Amino acid sequence: MKYGFGRTAAQVVCTIFALCFGIALLRQDRMQTVFSEESVTLPIIMYHSILKDSARQGKYVVSPEVLASDLDALRERGYETVTVEDLVAYTQSGAPLPKKPVMLTFDDGYYNNYVYACPLLRQRGMRAVVSIIGSQTALFTENGEENAYWSHLRAERLRETEDVFEVQNHSWNLHEYGERRGCLRRRGEDESRYADLLREDTEQTQKLITGMGLPSPVCYTYPFGACSDESESILREMGFLCTLGCEEHRNTITRDPASLYRLGRFNRAAFESTEEFLRRALGE
Repeated sequence: MKYGFGRTAAQVVCTIFALCFGIALLRQDRMQTVFSEESVTLPIIMYHSILKDSARQGKYVVSPEVLASDLDALRERGYETVTVEDLVAYTQSGAPLPKKPVMLTFDDGYYNNYVYACPLLRQRGMRAVVSIIGSQTALFTENGEENAYWSHLRAERLRETEDVFEVQNHSWNLHEYGERRGCLRRRGEDESRYADLLREDTEQTQKLITGMGLPSPVCYTYPFGACSDESESILREMGFLCTLGCEEHRNTITRDPASLYRLGRFNRAAFESTEEFLRRALGE
């Protein structure tokens, strides 16, 4: 009798252990499935100036033909463009993203983006993020000059292209690489004074953009990609929901709003073919 009871008890223990192990495996599998459903890989491509002049093309300048080739190749691969607004809606409101999202960004806000990039994007039903240097947009809004080689987008052009370009903040006057590297604190600079400087500079561009009648930017695009924990903390306190850097890596966007900070981007230079560049940027 004792032997039979002991054997039965052992069988019960083994059965319970097997059930618990099975449940754990099912839960783990379910968690992996949920995670895969609740995250998406996002490549971001960084453009700057678009010019026809072959003599000007290089690290930060590509031709309209190159841009058109990139856009067509992305569409053929099934990619759909998204904006910062789309990413925020995904993380905060549970809105869906395309199965194959891609973000196109144009830094500095050159007038040639209006001349060449906007028509190409509009023809294909695609959107992009334009990050403007506030002081430059203010300057050319005031003097009215428009030149594809050197001027920046005026307020009128930004309003005119609102269906294509989402406007974000690229600083007011911190797009420099001298004593200060972009918007970073200089060596020996007082912390509180630096914090005030970054806030005031950033707020100037915020006011400029909202004064045009455009939505208040929720994304800060770091000049030269130079960022720090200090700058991130200040910008988050100001209410920015996304920051863009220049490190070349693809991003994993989850339902966690923190996944939208320090996003990596691939710089589009003129020396690579569309196929070579997209293989690298898309991880093919």
